[in-house]
Amino acid sequence: MLVVYLLTTRVFRRQFSEMTELVNTLAFLPDSTDQIEALKIREGDAKEIISIKNSIAEMKDAEIERSNKLLSLISYDQESGFIKNMAIIESNNNQYLAVGIIKLCGLEAVEAVFGVDERNKIVRKLCQRIAEKYAQCCDIVTFNADLYLLLCRENVQTFTRKIAMVNDFDSSFGYRNLRIHKSAICEPLQGENAWSYAEKLKLAISSIRDHMFSEFIFCDDAKLNEIEENIWIARNIRHAMEIGELFLVYQPIVDINTRAILGAEALCRWVSAERGIISPLKFITIAEDIGFINELGYQIIKTAMGEFRHFSQRASLKDDFLLHINVSPWQLNEPHFHERFTTIMKENGLKANSLCVEITETVIERINEHFYLNIEQLRKQGVRISIDDFGTGLSNLKRFYEINPDSIKVDSQFTGDIFGTAGKIVRIIFDLARYNRIPVIAEGVESEDVARELIKLGCVQAQGYLYQKPMPFSAWDKSGKLVKE
Repeated sequence: MLVVYLLTTRVFRRQFSEMTELVNTLAFLPDSTDQIEALKIREGDAKEIISIKNSIAEMKDAEIERSNKLLSLISYDQESGFIKNMAIIESNNNQYLAVGIIKLCGLEAVEAVFGVDERNKIVRKLCQRIAEKYAQCCDIVTFNADLYLLLCRENVQTFTRKIAMVNDFDSSFGYRNLRIHKSAICEPLQGENAWSYAEKLKLAISSIRDHMFSEFIFCDDAKLNEIEENIWIARNIRHAMEIGELFLVYQPIVDINTRAILGAEALCRWVSAERGIISPLKFITIAEDIGFINELGYQIIKTAMGEFRHFSQRASLKDDFLLHINVSPWQLNEPHFHERFTTIMKENGLKANSLCVEITETVIERINEHFYLNIEQLRKQGVRISIDDFGTGLSNLKRFYEINPDSIKVDSQFTGDIFGTAGKIVRIIFDLARYNRIPVIAEGVESEDVARELIKLGCVQAQGYLYQKPMPFSAWDKSGKLVKE
């Protein structure tokens, strides 16, 4: 009996030791791969241990199945079947041949007018069309009801041909103001990088968001570089202003006949330590797009007035010298712009009749009542109003008469081609100005031939490299003469 007791005790101790070891092993192995290894049945395992391992494995399989079902509910749109969680794409890390994006514009207006049921009907129809065209060759991700990402798995040529088709969805909706904007990048990518490609395509789509018709943009290397530069500008413009990389230069405005200096236009420049010269056409537009234009605009106004005050104290300027400052229509849409402008003017001891607000060429669909109120209040104080780059942007006839400018500036793209196709446009502008008795300032004058032609048309003021390049006031001649290099 003693022998039987000793043998039984030894077996129980070994089984208890093995079970304790198994539990401890599983408790300290959070990684699923290691847990699976620990649950493998090995030679010599007692049947009780085998039973426990099998039970644990079954429970884990059931847990994984429940998790997958839950993840499926979270990660896939139940109606369209499209992926709605980018983590699925990133974790699978499949290789794709191309990527595209589809944006439905105007959906908010349909909902506002016809209600949410009609909106949902349109969304279902859009999803159906997208699935019909792309489901066989693409993984489709829905970001929201009007934005879809297409990740091409196969048949890239067919995918490219389909996504490049314009107006292929429009007839399906029955609403004139609904339009499709699309973009694509045709290069291989991994799923883990899909999000960065999606961000680039969103930016490409934003560049045509105001287009009234369906449109497609193909993102080649040049377009991608442009998009990446725009992203960099958007991320760095505030910091550039804070560290002084943004600064002002001033270009004289002259009497085109005598070449006497009548005023100057303040022009913002950006020289980046990282990327060199950044075009103002780019960074001003991006500042408007990202909502930074008010902060940047006020900084330009403060700097321009401050530097003008210092320069006028030590230079021989005519009493009627006029400083032109560019102001975005977005700023003029602000309720109290004229008050802030006046405050900065008074802080610098400047007279209102020494300042001219140039309304930049930016197109805004909705100019509100504050826009015209600000212009009216500035004009009452004696500030001049000019429309910059006339012939583009704001310069339709209705707004021209509503603004009633003190002067208009002919865009350099027209003066530079005055002997070509733009010559007719320049003549129309001068005829309009003459009829309304509004002086014209010609921008971008770079040759004597252009200057003579402008004089023939009745131009009295001009600016451009023919007279003097833009430079800081510190580099200007204090006697009030043009600086020639």
